[in-house]
Amino acid sequence: MSKQSIKKITVTRLLQVFIVALLIIVAIIAISYRSFFQFVVENKVESVSQIIKAGLTSHMKAGIMEKREYFLKEISSVHDIRSIEIIRGDAVIKDFGESNLTENKLTNSLRAILAKKETYINWRDRENLVEAIVPYIASSTGSFNCMLCHDVNDGEVLGAVSISMEISKYQNMVLKNGYMIIGVLLLFALVITFNMFHVIERYIRKPLVSIINDGENAYSKHQDINSAKYESKEFEDVVKNVNKFNKTVIEHERSLEQKNKELQQLNKEIESTLKDTMIVVGQIEELRAGDTSMHTLRVAAISKLIAKDYGLSKEQVNLIETASPLHDIGKIGITDAVLNKPSKLTEVEYAYMKTHAILGYKILNNSKREVLQVAASIAHEHHEKYDGTGYPQGLKGKEISIYARIVAIVDVLDALLSKRVYKEKWDLVDIIIFFKDKRGKHFDPELVDVLLKNIDSYVELIEKLTKK
Repeated sequence: MSKQSIKKITVTRLLQVFIVALLIIVAIIAISYRSFFQFVVENKVESVSQIIKAGLTSHMKAGIMEKREYFLKEISSVHDIRSIEIIRGDAVIKDFGESNLTENKLTNSLRAILAKKETYINWRDRENLVEAIVPYIASSTGSFNCMLCHDVNDGEVLGAVSISMEISKYQNMVLKNGYMIIGVLLLFALVITFNMFHVIERYIRKPLVSIINDGENAYSKHQDINSAKYESKEFEDVVKNVNKFNKTVIEHERSLEQKNKELQQLNKEIESTLKDTMIVVGQIEELRAGDTSMHTLRVAAISKLIAKDYGLSKEQVNLIETASPLHDIGKIGITDAVLNKPSKLTEVEYAYMKTHAILGYKILNNSKREVLQVAASIAHEHHEKYDGTGYPQGLKGKEISIYARIVAIVDVLDALLSKRVYKEKWDLVDIIIFFKDKRGKHFDPELVDVLLKNIDSYVELIEKLTKK
């Protein structure tokens, strides 16, 4: 699932907040405007009722009450009033009787409204109309002294005026103002959103991307990031921490690099010491037979070259070079009389001589180190023959380890090129004929091909090491 960017997350959350806030504000404005609208209309009704009261009083004093209908029509036309009706209260009816003019007759429901002595408002919004009944209360104070004309008590209800007024103009005004306010709020929300979008882009997203890129370059070039290019303190602090972290990492890398060099040098020293030790151990057996001097060193050198020319890995080449000097280590258990006998060995002596392969294996096989395990297999198998007629196990072909197959060829090659107590050095031509004849019988045919292909360089190296 792909993750959203900081920009998208922030803008989304911001829009959600603005939408909720806008709805709340619109609701508050709607309620407030409704209250304000009602307040304006009610004040309008009260004003009109006072005008009507003043007009009726003047008509009464002038004795022209029969003309009031003209007055009421004029009031209606000026103030968007659909109708005006006069309601006589019980006190006036008692005093003057029923009017012969057009009036709204007093009913029990109207008496209940008048009894409260409060303006009664009936909102009919769907019809764009409001109906109001405004009671007239007798008072002996103020500009209208009702006691002069009416035989009533102070505070008694004289009657009321019923006003039916159009409110569409006020409703349209409220809606228009509401739309304007909502539009302003939306514009305000868009301005803030785009401003936040710009702030996020400039102060958050771009600096983050820049820090990542600058951090990679700073690490690769071992340089600090320039914190002055970042405008906010938070990102400046981040850059300082990145620089500090880079310095720590680089210092550790340098330390590790130095330690690695030291370790590599130590490994080389250990490997060199191990090779020298293996050669020295192999030469212990040579000390018992002076005519085989340097045999161990030559076997190691030529085995390395044949292994490399055959195509073994670098690790395998190093293994055979290190392990091959111990191929005859088992001879330390053979008596000098048999080991250095100048004449041909008897069958019993030859059988005794052959035990050096098993003895060498037993000496080396107890270690779990790979190099000594390879040395053990070489000591045990380097007298095996490719056709299975060798000793001590009679292994055949690829059953013999590659290391032992290589050392078998090198051991015989060096022996043929060396003078021993029981033989003279062979000529190179006879050696080549010998290996061709033993190809696939005594020796691995592929290794014989490698030997014959490079025999001149191998013989040259053997002679060079013999002269040391």
